[in-house]
Amino acid sequence: MRIFHTGVCQRAKTGEFTLCRLRLTGIRCHEMSVLNYLDLIAIGGYFAILLIIGLRVMRSAKGEDEVESFLAADRDMGLAQTTASTAATDLGGGFSIAMGGLGFTLGLSASWLVAISALSVVLVSFLMVPKVKRWSDRVRGLTTGDLFEARFDARTGTMAAVVIGLAWFSFVGGQVIAGGKLLQVTLDLDLTVAIVVAGGVILAYTAMGGLKAVIYTDVFQMIVLLIGILFLMVPIGFYKIGGWGAMVAHFAAVDATQSMLSFTAIGWKQLVGWFLAIFPVWFISIAAMQRIVAARDEKTATRAFLLTGVPIEWPLFAIGSTLVGMFARMLMPDLSDPELATPMMIMTLLPAGIAGFVIAAYIAAVMSTADSCLIGPVAIFTNDIYHKRINPQATKAKLMSVARVTTLLLGVLAIFIAYMVPNVLDLILYAYTFGAAGLFFPMLGLLFWPRTTATGAFWSIILGGSSAVVWTILGEPWGFAASYLGWFVGLPSLVLISLLTAHSTDEDLELFRV
Repeated sequence: MRIFHTGVCQRAKTGEFTLCRLRLTGIRCHEMSVLNYLDLIAIGGYFAILLIIGLRVMRSAKGEDEVESFLAADRDMGLAQTTASTAATDLGGGFSIAMGGLGFTLGLSASWLVAISALSVVLVSFLMVPKVKRWSDRVRGLTTGDLFEARFDARTGTMAAVVIGLAWFSFVGGQVIAGGKLLQVTLDLDLTVAIVVAGGVILAYTAMGGLKAVIYTDVFQMIVLLIGILFLMVPIGFYKIGGWGAMVAHFAAVDATQSMLSFTAIGWKQLVGWFLAIFPVWFISIAAMQRIVAARDEKTATRAFLLTGVPIEWPLFAIGSTLVGMFARMLMPDLSDPELATPMMIMTLLPAGIAGFVIAAYIAAVMSTADSCLIGPVAIFTNDIYHKRINPQATKAKLMSVARVTTLLLGVLAIFIAYMVPNVLDLILYAYTFGAAGLFFPMLGLLFWPRTTATGAFWSIILGGSSAVVWTILGEPWGFAASYLGWFVGLPSLVLISLLTAHSTDEDLELFRV
């Protein structure tokens, strides 16, 4: 089974260091100590705050405005809310734990993984955000399906909506299980109980307040995550190892570890692989679309995405999370699994109370991704499937009811599938492969190449996505990752078919012109 990185719910495969992999390999619980009661209070308080936020949002949104609050966060989120939520969604369970593992193994050059994501989001802030925000505000657009339907036609819009909805849905269960694993190893809980606790909290505040609750909880979770990593783990880690000089001397003393101190140690093939897999994600992310929609105005959305890339992702998070792994390499060189680097650092080095706070920070990372992975497909089903295809005459009260029920049903289903039916999870993960490989170039065509036709976009999604799935089923021959097929199949398909076909009468070539 191939496991995919889940940092913005929307990550392509980035190697074997992924938190989802923990559910397959298992975590050796005996390697960790049990938290102090002060730590338990800190974690319990964190969960309580999330639920309170969800409840307050639900009580504040009533009547005709409730659907807009649930699915679009009132389209009035300020710079702090939009930035924190955008960053928290991307820096989720996969990145937070995976970067510790990569730092343990590769050293400073591992930070390029997050740097590529930062480059992507910075370019999105300039090239995509202004266009999409102006369109969304003008027509009250909600989803990627709305955008594709507006530019191309209903068939292409429905295809994009279904593909991206399934892709992001596939990671809800994995993220919840990741949170459950953190609770299991830190609180010494039964895994099933831990998953029920983590999943129950996520489902509760998301079902209560929708996207607005997700964004407000993301603000809190991002604050906790940054404090936990940058202001607690990194300073305490440097104190424990004796400072930067001691780190340099330690790694430089042995030939095998000298590369740990170099930003250029990573090979170009690995770097190109990371770029091909990660760079497209921000352009097709359902979480990115929702944050653009939710932002107060174009300037707010643009600045929020820019700040997410620089300085939050690079250099703060990229370097900070990598250093945690390097500390573990110095202090625990015989660690059985590099992905245990971050949890072990927390459990063995931090004092009572602080350890609980930092554990809460990493649980925050997982939850901030899981809630966005959930609310995105909810919006797609409610808006693109139910409202457009099943019941176009639905009242706002009915849509609100459908959205809440869908939140609960999809959340429970995703957790059940990921936990109980791993073979079905294999099939669902193909949906992500399909989406990542199939949607990137049609999105670029939609935004920047007026010659793109509805037929070209539709078949680029089909051919780029299906070729990636077939390649995955074949076992990715010659080590060539399936996610790269979007570049080598999706792009030529888009260009050739668009050049050979005419625009349909449903297309709007003036979509982004004010």
